[in-house]
Amino acid sequence: MKKEEFIQKIAGYVKKYAAAYEIKVCSPIIAQAILESGWGESRLAKDYHNYFGLKCGTKWQGKSVNLATWEEYEAGTAMVISDYFRVFDNMEEGVKGYFELLQLPRYQNLKGITEPGRYLETIWADGYATSSVYVQKNMELIEQYQLMKYDENASGRSAQDVLNVMRSWIGYSEANGKFRQIIDLYNSYLPLARGYAVQYTDEWCDTAVSAAAIQAGCVDLIGTECGCEKHIEIFKEKGIWIEDGTIVPLPGDIILYNWDCQVQPNDGYSDHIGYVESVSGQMITVIEGNYNEAVARRQIPVGWGQIRGYARPKYAEGVTGQPSKSIEEVAGEVIQGKYANGEERRKKLCDMGYDPDAVQREVNRQLSQNEAPAEYYVVQENDTLSEIAKRFATTYLELAAWNGIADPNMIYVGQKIRIR
Repeated sequence: MKKEEFIQKIAGYVKKYAAAYEIKVCSPIIAQAILESGWGESRLAKDYHNYFGLKCGTKWQGKSVNLATWEEYEAGTAMVISDYFRVFDNMEEGVKGYFELLQLPRYQNLKGITEPGRYLETIWADGYATSSVYVQKNMELIEQYQLMKYDENASGRSAQDVLNVMRSWIGYSEANGKFRQIIDLYNSYLPLARGYAVQYTDEWCDTAVSAAAIQAGCVDLIGTECGCEKHIEIFKEKGIWIEDGTIVPLPGDIILYNWDCQVQPNDGYSDHIGYVESVSGQMITVIEGNYNEAVARRQIPVGWGQIRGYARPKYAEGVTGQPSKSIEEVAGEVIQGKYANGEERRKKLCDMGYDPDAVQREVNRQLSQNEAPAEYYVVQENDTLSEIAKRFATTYLELAAWNGIADPNMIYVGQKIRIR
């Protein structure tokens, strides 16, 4: 049987039974069948239709066969033992047998996992296999033969899936120690980019970008890296790199910066990275790891001189888009009751590409000041938000809240700022 034929046959049965047994990802299971059976050519697979190396254990009541097998009970030391393996009547029964094995209590943690690497890490930790390179070998097969196309959720991963992960991490910092959870998640995904485990003392902006993709099941869209320039190489290989810092980005785009250049075009060495959360008018809201040693939002103008460029992952079509209305317009619609309330409203706004917190601030402003017409000031050269606030008898914090400015130090010449 040719390799592609074997993949297609196994994949058909895996997809059939994965859905029935509440398993959300197929690619690692197809890879396991390839690895365990040697493309269906092992004696256990050819003669006994056992494609996953399933041993009898104490609960098996069906037919069995005693065969020699390799085990690695100590890392790096393999030995041959004899054991009893389950026997099946055909390929479909062999695949079904794999999923029946997963009904054991120790494998219940596999349900709901949508990311191949995490599935393999989990099943290996559960004791399914003893090889110290089991996860790595399976991941290599997934990538080499593009097995993720068989995954149930592969076509439904959206920008909001990644952004929701980043939003959940806002406030994780070096000060409170929670940033370590992000680094630990990154280091748990094997094989590590360039074989390097990120240390708690390292810069971790790109580690956060990769970790969010890991948690959201989007690794195949952007790869993993802990270095910005190396990640750009991956983006170029995947055909998603945009060497233009002047474009209006989309929510879910990955933004890279070069702090050594202040003007466009900016094609210098990348220093920092994050995810575009939303765009309103000429302002971009970004969520970044290691922004002042924390996960936080930053606001910058479209075309800002220090933007190096963007990566645009190939998310599912139709799940996000460029906002077509200003925050002021959307806030007015919120007041009219268009977007429901609570979490339902937040989700709708996020799906539309808006920062729900910025919209809510504008809602509050409109409700509290709807009796007076709005007044604006256009930022001039050398202006600071504090100076503008003093000039108009208010505070820089109030101006920042009115205008959705996350970083009071980030205003630009020509920016229209509401002052009352």
